[in-house]
Amino acid sequence: MEKNEKIEITKSVNIIKLDEDAFRYKGLVGWSENGNRMLFEDIKQAYLDGNNDRQDVKHNQNLSGLAHHHASYYIRLLDLFKNFLKDNKLDFVANISEKEELKNYVLIIDEINRANLPAVLGELIYALEYRGKKVESMYEIDGENSLIIPPNLYIIGTMNTADRSVGHIDYAIRRRFAFVDILPNAEVIINPSSKALFEEISKLFYSKDTLASDFKAAQVQLGHSYFMVKDDAELQLKAKYEIVPILEEYLKDGILLEKAEKTILELKERFDN
Repeated sequence: MEKNEKIEITKSVNIIKLDEDAFRYKGLVGWSENGNRMLFEDIKQAYLDGNNDRQDVKHNQNLSGLAHHHASYYIRLLDLFKNFLKDNKLDFVANISEKEELKNYVLIIDEINRANLPAVLGELIYALEYRGKKVESMYEIDGENSLIIPPNLYIIGTMNTADRSVGHIDYAIRRRFAFVDILPNAEVIINPSSKALFEEISKLFYSKDTLASDFKAAQVQLGHSYFMVKDDAELQLKAKYEIVPILEEYLKDGILLEKAEKTILELKERFDN
């Protein structure tokens, strides 16, 4: 393709230039200056998969979201490719080298319920619902406004259900995530002293005498992460500066009742040295 040369896809859409891995194509009106990208790999894959019409391209899961979205242009270029091979009596075969398996990537958003989620996720809110498909973004990168979440990217948001801001997550976010409860579990606590303390404190959340009736244990019980320590010295620090203070806050906020105060004071004396 020569400089400034255009190849017609339709009467109003042309290939305008080449990137290292894609054609650039655009129409006469309403397109960005650099046009859209059409990956060489998509054209080759559509040929190898025997695609013959627009619907073949649109439903070919081996192709990118861009190909699905602009299948009409892709099938026309595929026809040009087929004619080129025929006219030049060429055969095109797949590279028989083994294709590298996609690695999985994980994005973790800690305490996702505390964030301004529309600001954090942006267009990802929509892309999460259409994984592997093109979603239009208001931002342009290299002349392309589309956003696609690939199938090998996993997004995990963590939250503490004891935090009342959980209720502020709207339904648009809730329906895009699967929710998994990770409840306090003594079995993962290795240190014997720490496990004993966990079991002692847990009793406060399973008694009607010490837990306010407005709450359930699963909502407010201290999790096992507070008790996962290397040794008794670390447990001493955690108990003094993390565990006892939060129990005192629970007492002050009315989550734990007055009958829990004696136990909390005993814990404070035990670890305050």
